[in-house]
Amino acid sequence: MSRHRELRSHRLRLRPLEATDEERIVELMGERAVTRFLLYFTYPINPQQVHIWLQNVLGLQPEHCAYWAIVDQKKNLLIGITSLTLDPHNQKGEIGYWLDKSYWGKGLMTEAIWQVIHYSFDELKLHRLDLTHMVGNIASQRVAEKLGFQLEGCWREGHCKDGGFRDVKIYGMLAVDYLRAKKRFGEVS
Repeated sequence: MSRHRELRSHRLRLRPLEATDEERIVELMGERAVTRFLLYFTYPINPQQVHIWLQNVLGLQPEHCAYWAIVDQKKNLLIGITSLTLDPHNQKGEIGYWLDKSYWGKGLMTEAIWQVIHYSFDELKLHRLDLTHMVGNIASQRVAEKLGFQLEGCWREGHCKDGGFRDVKIYGMLAVDYLRAKKRFGEVS
């Protein structure tokens, strides 16, 4: 498989991450609220940590992972990131994401993740998608529920964050759930 393609929605463009995105990523992660629930980053953000992370992401093979910059189409501005970690043997993937605080509450993450879901099931022909978030991340919970993910359980103290262990909610979406969600959103299969 070659590099993952660009995805588009009404308001957003999801394009593969680039090395030139580093400065903007550091700027956005400068908000404590943005890094609060991120597994691999803490506040205050360390620019060197972002640099190493981005170099690692850019070096990943596309059959294992895709990272997209979420771009506001009107402003042509990076406002967040979404990822899809792939497990080809089991025909599944796991979605991750974060968004600039000034764009919260506008339905943009739901819009972005819906495009990743489409791509995952319609083009990559996955059987299952996973989505996890730390307990207390109400915004991520709402995104999962709006999109039709099913709550499957909780990893008790599943992630270590800021010196302590945090519980993690686990959501899943099967291909059949995706077809139901498409009908709910008024999309023809």
